[in-house]
Amino acid sequence: MSALIVSSSVIGFAMPAMAYDKEIKVYPDRPITLIVGFPPGGMVDILARHMAKAMTDELGQRVIVESRVGATGSVGASVVARAAPDGYTIYLSPSAVVLFLAAHAEPALDFSEALAPVGKVAVVSSVMVVGNHVKARTLAELIQSAKENPGALNMASPGVNTLGHMYGEMFQSAAGVKLQHIPHQGAAPAFSDILGERADLMFTAVPSALAHIKDDRVRPIAVLAPNRVPLLPDTPSMGELGFSELVNSDWLGIFAPVGTPSHVISRLNRSINKILADAQVRKQLAGLGYMVNLPDNTPESLEDLVVQQSRQWKRTLH
Repeated sequence: MSALIVSSSVIGFAMPAMAYDKEIKVYPDRPITLIVGFPPGGMVDILARHMAKAMTDELGQRVIVESRVGATGSVGASVVARAAPDGYTIYLSPSAVVLFLAAHAEPALDFSEALAPVGKVAVVSSVMVVGNHVKARTLAELIQSAKENPGALNMASPGVNTLGHMYGEMFQSAAGVKLQHIPHQGAAPAFSDILGERADLMFTAVPSALAHIKDDRVRPIAVLAPNRVPLLPDTPSMGELGFSELVNSDWLGIFAPVGTPSHVISRLNRSINKILADAQVRKQLAGLGYMVNLPDNTPESLEDLVVQQSRQWKRTLH
């Protein structure tokens, strides 16, 4: 089948190239809803609002951000999975949703079966932060304090089986320490406990922590990356500190319901890549902690990533 002819085995006759081209151009012809499964103020919500504005301009139709919070993003994923597969309800997902669903033996949603990948939007590093009431200034001092007082340090997280929780568990195993886990319903309430001195530390995405770090409300101890990140040049990386098992990154991507027409998926993917190629957008997002240099950003590459990480987390957690 050529790029512009629909096979007669599908519709019973060959559609002229001009007619098929017209069909492609009618999308979108009305507003698009971008579902976010996490609370306002977190890294997903922040990126969604920037992307919605840019996509509104690029697509010529309004893109509206709608929050459907719950179950570490899987409530929002389920809403999109049940939506009409026409490209007018899409989902901005972090890899945390894949982790959350992989953690359950019988998840409410099979991510790969229910959602069609469109393309990645950003990659972000995570950072370990402590409250200003914590005396430790370095990772070594924090580990020493945790070893001297097992279970005395409280670790906040955005919720059970979130990346923040998993990174905390991995840190405890790697450092040989015991922390008291306090799960929350998102990053914002977890930060509230840190600022209120009810919790001592947390692992979170750089975009979620950046404003608190700049305002000197929390201190960054180490970034979960092989090298230092440009926005936190004075903060050592877990790689340079010898904790290679804590070198990880999170991705965010856009998905549509399975069954969405391929030309709609292609149009959305082109929109994402065109936006991320814009120098001003790249600079703006980089300043917020989002890495948007995404070579080979295709639906297929995102699908491969989802399948790979689903298998990886299932092996780790079961």
